[in-house]
Amino acid sequence: MPDGTLSYPELTEDVLSLFATQILKSQGAAEARPLIVSLLTTLCQHLNLDLHPDQYKDKEFTLTPFGKAVSPTTAAQCAEDIERSRVFIQAIYRAVQDRLTAEQPVLVLYAGTGPLGWLILPLLSVFSAQQLQVTALDIHQFSLDSFRHLCKTLHLEDRIADWVCADATVWQPQSGVSYDLILSETMNQFLEQEPQVQIFVNLQRCLKDGGCLIPQQVLLSAELEWQYKKKLQSHPLGPVFCLDLDSAQALAQGKTELLQSQMLLPEFEPGPVDIKLCTEIQVYQQFRLVEKQSQLTLAKYRKQLLLKPGSVLEFSYQSGQIPLWQLEYQSLTLPLVASDDLSVGGLFHFYRLWQKTQIKKLKLPTALPADEWLVDRALLDLAGLGLHPGLQLLYRCDRLSELQQEVRQLSLTEAQKQQINQQLCELAAGQQSRAIPSVLSEQQLAFWHQFGYLVVPAVLTPEQCEQSRAAIWHYLQASPEQPQSWYRHLGLCEKIMLPLFRHPALDANREVPLIRQVFEQLWQRTDLVMSTDRVSFNPPQTADWAFPGPDLHWDMPLRAPVEFATQGLIYLTDTTEQQGAFCCVPGFHLQAEHWITSQGKTEFELQQQRWSDWPVKAIAAKAGDLIIWHHALPHGPSANTTNQPRMVHYINCYPIKSEA
Repeated sequence: MPDGTLSYPELTEDVLSLFATQILKSQGAAEARPLIVSLLTTLCQHLNLDLHPDQYKDKEFTLTPFGKAVSPTTAAQCAEDIERSRVFIQAIYRAVQDRLTAEQPVLVLYAGTGPLGWLILPLLSVFSAQQLQVTALDIHQFSLDSFRHLCKTLHLEDRIADWVCADATVWQPQSGVSYDLILSETMNQFLEQEPQVQIFVNLQRCLKDGGCLIPQQVLLSAELEWQYKKKLQSHPLGPVFCLDLDSAQALAQGKTELLQSQMLLPEFEPGPVDIKLCTEIQVYQQFRLVEKQSQLTLAKYRKQLLLKPGSVLEFSYQSGQIPLWQLEYQSLTLPLVASDDLSVGGLFHFYRLWQKTQIKKLKLPTALPADEWLVDRALLDLAGLGLHPGLQLLYRCDRLSELQQEVRQLSLTEAQKQQINQQLCELAAGQQSRAIPSVLSEQQLAFWHQFGYLVVPAVLTPEQCEQSRAAIWHYLQASPEQPQSWYRHLGLCEKIMLPLFRHPALDANREVPLIRQVFEQLWQRTDLVMSTDRVSFNPPQTADWAFPGPDLHWDMPLRAPVEFATQGLIYLTDTTEQQGAFCCVPGFHLQAEHWITSQGKTEFELQQQRWSDWPVKAIAAKAGDLIIWHHALPHGPSANTTNQPRMVHYINCYPIKSEA
């Protein structure tokens, strides 16, 4: 059998013996895989056993008082765990060899045979009936019948001393019967769910002096894991429990304290950690399964725990129909600091905002204030981060030191920090720093009140527009003279939005006094924060690229009362109505509140409109023109059917405190 393959119906003792010999010689999973897969396929074909029926769910399991006895099909599926099969078969072979004598056979109790008797069947062809006698025990009669049928077909029944259908967690053999080896592989990761512990506690009484449990030892341990600066950090905590002959005997004597474990956590920087639960199996002597070699030794996790450094971690094994390890620990509380705590870069409110992010991310029960959202947003804008990048930064920093390092990289001067802090304090207090400007004419104001939008010409110079366009071209790694380059890096975009928030040209745009003055006049207040927002790039549609949206929409909550707020953008290119222009429904702000209350629909339903029925207007304007609109207007970009892209810089102002 040089190619290691076998197909049904060639199922004989000689063929099985050849398979067993090759499996016993195999040095790893890669070498054993074709042998194990071929043998497993042949056995299943012979039994007409479908390992993977459609829509399979393990409904044929049996709940014992001490754990879940999986169904015959699931038990057979365990054979597909290649390294697990190889190591167990080789270990059992060695354990039998070590106990062979001329006087009497090695007696093996196999608890949980499944329908294939998988871990012992190949070895029945290697040892004679005078060398090996197996008591086959399983809770499911179907499994015993199937295993018995295979033994009969292969003329191996003389190696089976008895067939016992019983629950191994409580079964006892006849008085005076004992075994050299007790084999049971009825476990899951970390000895949870299945009854391996109780089976060994119960059956160890049946071992001869010098006898052995297989697996010989199942060692459970725990580690701390966490991410720091995008790198995985770990700290071993130590053993949780060891299942072996000594512990099984002690548990049988009532020493249940073995099923409890305490470990002292180290002093570490507070932040979310994972408890990694590790399983390592010594099947017999040097035959072991370590992490990731088997489904049984895959780590389990308790994720995103906020543990108090230096406190005690307690494990306790909860027996029952679904046994598991209960984990008790002391949680770290996160009482919110005051906004004037300057622990993060010397900036007002930053530490508090990070704490709130952690509380939300970890779903902690700490109550959060409901009226600070605009202060949060203002801090991120004034620090030059922008809302979305700022929130992403806060979310990815699990520890205060990570956040402090990120803020240091903003390279803010002490003067800038003091200015930001002063602005936030003044804005939070609703202080008006100067008189409200009058840069808009009566005609412009009348147009604004009637239609809810306004085009303010030439807020940027041609040079500023050119510098802004150059920043976008550089970000896209594209050229205005090469249309084919316009579409190469659109994977960087969110639809047509580019996550380009900070650039000297864009920062300069935000410093233009006229822009702020327009917003201040429309708001009729000067305590406004300028947003640090992104840009967009809307190239012409082609046969290969279609306009992805967004379609017309609202960015405000669609509920009454409708509060006043603005949105805005600056065209960086001369833009015709057909060039992906900004679109809106003029005047809708005057009827928005009545329309919302009269529809009787949810916010989601209200967003879903057949916009072709609405009086949508595309707004053409020149490069450098500011378009500002009442946020109650449905608005959005449009498909670009020209041969030139449309570029815009989004910009807006808002207060962080409502007027009294």
